[in-house]
Amino acid sequence: MANRRYASMAVICSLIALIAVCSAGTLNARPAFPAQAGQTQPSLGNTKQPARRIMHPAFANAGRTPGLEIWRIENFEPVPYPKNTYGKFYTGDSFIILNTMQNPKDKTLSWDVHFWLGSETSTDEAGAAAILTVQLDDILNGAPVQHREVQDHESQLFLGYFKNGVRYEQGGVGTGFKHVEVNAPGQKRLFQVKGKRNVRVRQVNLSVSSMNKGDCFILDAGNDIYVYVGAKSKRVEKLKAISAANQIRDQDHNGRARVQIIDEFGTDMDKEHFFEVLGSGAADQVPEESTSEDDEAFERADAASVTLYKVSDASGKLQVDTVAQKPLRQAMLDTRDCFILDTGSGIYVWVGRGATPKEKSDAMAKAQEFLRTKKYPAWTQVHRIVEGAESAPFKQYFDTWRDTGMAHTRLIRSALSINSDDSFDMDEIDAQVEKLKKSGGRAIGFMPDHGQNAIAEITQYVSKPGSNEVLRNTVAFEEQLPLLGFGSYVLTYNYEANNGDKGAIVYVWQGAKANAAVKERAFEDAMALAVELNAMLVRTSQGHEPRHFYKIFKGKLLASYTALPISAQLFRIRGTVESDIHASEVPADSSSLASGDAFALACTNTHKVYVWNGLGASEFEKQAAKERFAHYWPDAQMEIVEEGAEPQEFWDEINGEGQYDRSLEEGHAPLLEARLFHCRLTSIGRAKVEEVAQFEQEDLDTDDVMLLDAGDEIYMWVGSGATAEENGKILDMAKRYIHSEPTSRTMDTVSIVRVTQGQEPRVFKRMFPNWQDDYWQSLPSYEDIKRQVLDANNEV
Repeated sequence: MANRRYASMAVICSLIALIAVCSAGTLNARPAFPAQAGQTQPSLGNTKQPARRIMHPAFANAGRTPGLEIWRIENFEPVPYPKNTYGKFYTGDSFIILNTMQNPKDKTLSWDVHFWLGSETSTDEAGAAAILTVQLDDILNGAPVQHREVQDHESQLFLGYFKNGVRYEQGGVGTGFKHVEVNAPGQKRLFQVKGKRNVRVRQVNLSVSSMNKGDCFILDAGNDIYVYVGAKSKRVEKLKAISAANQIRDQDHNGRARVQIIDEFGTDMDKEHFFEVLGSGAADQVPEESTSEDDEAFERADAASVTLYKVSDASGKLQVDTVAQKPLRQAMLDTRDCFILDTGSGIYVWVGRGATPKEKSDAMAKAQEFLRTKKYPAWTQVHRIVEGAESAPFKQYFDTWRDTGMAHTRLIRSALSINSDDSFDMDEIDAQVEKLKKSGGRAIGFMPDHGQNAIAEITQYVSKPGSNEVLRNTVAFEEQLPLLGFGSYVLTYNYEANNGDKGAIVYVWQGAKANAAVKERAFEDAMALAVELNAMLVRTSQGHEPRHFYKIFKGKLLASYTALPISAQLFRIRGTVESDIHASEVPADSSSLASGDAFALACTNTHKVYVWNGLGASEFEKQAAKERFAHYWPDAQMEIVEEGAEPQEFWDEINGEGQYDRSLEEGHAPLLEARLFHCRLTSIGRAKVEEVAQFEQEDLDTDDVMLLDAGDEIYMWVGSGATAEENGKILDMAKRYIHSEPTSRTMDTVSIVRVTQGQEPRVFKRMFPNWQDDYWQSLPSYEDIKRQVLDANNEV
């Protein structure tokens, strides 16, 4: 059995030529079915159309309507899988899964196609699944995103299709495999239920040693199906286990079995009966919560392992050449070629619209070869995507990604206070967003109001000279109050939005020169204050503040490294309107300059101020720099310096003329679609994050902490049932996420926003397709679900 496990690798590599025959020259063929009303079929270019296309009859109507379609490979043919068995997979089989989605606005369709390989599938079936997936992709004109899935290592996108989880059954249709006869007399099976939103139901040995107190288990004994609820399992896990048991009842027993729930409210007799049926053990013999980690996607610690390769036949033969390693830019992708992105934890094949048929057909085979040549695990995920349909996980590997047409409309509307019903000109919006991203501050979508309200006081945290002791000092708030980079500051702001929303925000600002003790003390006090006030908590860093923070200071924010400078100081001045102007100190070196901005150089020894105007600085920024620093000292002298006409004295103050950013193109962080992650603490206290694909409000787990990545800001959503330990480690969870994700962001370049269930700001809600403020009030409780199960048993 071991030598057959993941046998698909060998067959895929050996069938490269066959795949090429099946797919070469066909990826640009028109779909086999006409376009629906109001729907535009995707096009991959104007390459020569093939004279003949291959289409299996089972795929004749595939992908025409939104929803899930599944085929099982039987005798190398795709056979439609009954819908009432969706979610149940056999270890000895291979499957093809097609998910069709429809854009609610323009009614266009998009697709994801997966071929799933059981751990004991035959090499022939695995090869047939790969080839038939290419054919299905061809029928849909090459537009679907392709994914290769292996049992126990499926992508979160795949698992998310099955709300009751996926279940692995032993057996298969291939030679030497027999499906289990689930209704055979005396036949019993024990399943372990793992996960919350994305559930896997694995068959385990019929023994108490297979169990633990942290998970739920299902014992299928024929006429009775028992759900054993682990003592340390949470509400969502219990509900998922009950749903999985109901599915086993309906799929395997035609709805005629009774579901019995064994939990902490059950009697000792009920528990004894469960272990009698199981055939071993007792309640007090169930092992503690497992400390072993689930199998995860293959990870490589070396960030340099993220590498982009080009697949091209321009030379007359197909070549794979290295393009670059991290950091990557979107401009590196050429529409005339195909590219392979090796992330170390997965492989993406990017297909340009103008790529040749051979490049399109062979790029996937070349990616498969990477698994063998780099000795990656056979279950490493491989995804094929086409230009213009890139997924969020793919785009995050590029430091400068711009979506054509600005697809992130929810963020744009929030940033510019545009109602969802308002129409807008995309070119004008694009220009405005670029302006905001350049000079208006970070987290442009985080605008609870316009910062119009006053603040009473602000608390400063600094280190006591010559000691590790942290000094705390509260002073009256002034808009002109400079924030010192060796300290941290905490302030509370009460916001009032135009739509009537009200609330409080506790900001904790951390200076670039503050030590760890100062930052930690300020954050702890800010967290305690946010909990007391039931307020949002926003942790931000010098030079990377949200635009809303600037507006609170009414455009007068100045952040410097020290209160008593002893050498020259260099400040970067940016802004788009009077209320978001901000000046932040940067190292007094010529390398800190940038042609896109205005700078002020304050010479301490002479009290002279140079205002340096970069070629790309706006007139507004130039004027703001003059006004802000004209009276930096009472006796200050000012000299305006244009880039390229600097006096030698200017360069002498900043270590001489050197290399600096002369590009007028902004290299700011890309605007990407929001992504949701589920956070949890393992039994040993380690923070883990797991992505929730195609998320909805219902995916926010009220028992835990969720992470919503919005780019410049990361929201840590704390469910009402989260423990004090989980709440106290939200910063650790954010650090864990930032450290593992592939962009160039750091904890200092993003703002961390803590929000609690029921107190979500408007910008957070807008990240979800459909938000209902009363959603959680309408959810059935665990006791409600148990009563429903009892009622269903009475009908059997």
